Amino acid sequence: MPEVRKQSFYIYEICDVANSDKTITKIKAKNNVGEYPVYAATINKPFAYINFYNNEKPCLVVINDGAAGCTYLVNDNKYTIGKHATGLIPHDGIDIRYLQKVVEPIFTNIAKGYGLGNLPKADILNTKVEIPVNKDGTFNLNLQKELAEKYSVIEEQRNVLLQKRMKLQNMSVILPEDKNIKWAHPLVTDLFYPKGGNADFTKTWVSRNKGEIPLYSGTTTSEYASVNIAEYSGEYLTWCIDGLAGYIMYHNEKFSITCHRGILLPTDKCVDIDLRYIKYVLEPIFRKRKKGREGDMGKNEYTSLKPIAIKRMTDTIPIPVSEDGKYDFQKQKELADKYEQIEEIKRSIAQKILTLSEIIVL
Repeated sequence: MPEVRKQSFYIYEICDVANSDKTITKIKAKNNVGEYPVYAATINKPFAYINFYNNEKPCLVVINDGAAGCTYLVNDNKYTIGKHATGLIPHDGIDIRYLQKVVEPIFTNIAKGYGLGNLPKADILNTKVEIPVNKDGTFNLNLQKELAEKYSVIEEQRNVLLQKRMKLQNMSVILPEDKNIKWAHPLVTDLFYPKGGNADFTKTWVSRNKGEIPLYSGTTTSEYASVNIAEYSGEYLTWCIDGLAGYIMYHNEKFSITCHRGILLPTDKCVDIDLRYIKYVLEPIFRKRKKGREGDMGKNEYTSLKPIAIKRMTDTIPIPVSEDGKYDFQKQKELADKYEQIEEIKRSIAQKILTLSEIIVL
């Protein structure tokens, strides 16, 4: 491939700022309903439709607040730019799709530097970007279009990878019941009493009771805060009541939980039970019984699994038993080790996919 000549330009050198109307609110839009879209901080979707406009050329919209640095294209003939966004209208010789592909990663990195989800218009205009040029210094529009198409293909493949990663993370692996092993199938409530967490552990309470004891809430991977009270100590299983409902955490520590998490308190029948094993076989059951809103492949999920729902479950837990009819703790441990090996493989593959998806080709 011939050498690609590129030259750095400030955004203000290659783009005009689209006209905007920062006074447009929901009330103003309601009082001026029409056919012309207003674009703001909602990606790829008009904020409203009104009866006037102030732009007639395609533009690249850059989000100033919220999803700061993210961009989308507007190709309407007549439109308005509203609050929390800056519209960039490229000069002749600049391909808008190429501009979007190369400048969005730069914008999002600048916004991350602020740490507040903010990207001022001044920073947008003073950002430098490399543009392919001809030998005489004029913009190489054909090469821009060619590169934009290649970047689009790369982005599609990246999205495919990320979708596969999400599927992998959401996938539950259930080992089949070995026919050479005897199995018991108790109800969840035979072994555990499901109980909700403490509603007194609010943000205000946490700010006044900081300490070294982990407090767990609706998050599925880590503690919510560190406090000075431990309501539980030892081995327990807790589950997420709302949000990403049904995911289970194994604990062997001192800890407390908020009302967004529940705990499975062992009954007097919960003897010779490996809780690590129970986590792996029970979590898919909990996830299957969750209720609520779930987006594609688990994205934007808000589901619920309350203690009362667990008490009503008729699902059973497969547990190995020994010849004398007691729960076989050693066999549970062996199976738990296998599940953990599978989870480690899943984590390793997911991380490799993420690493591949984060490669930026410019």
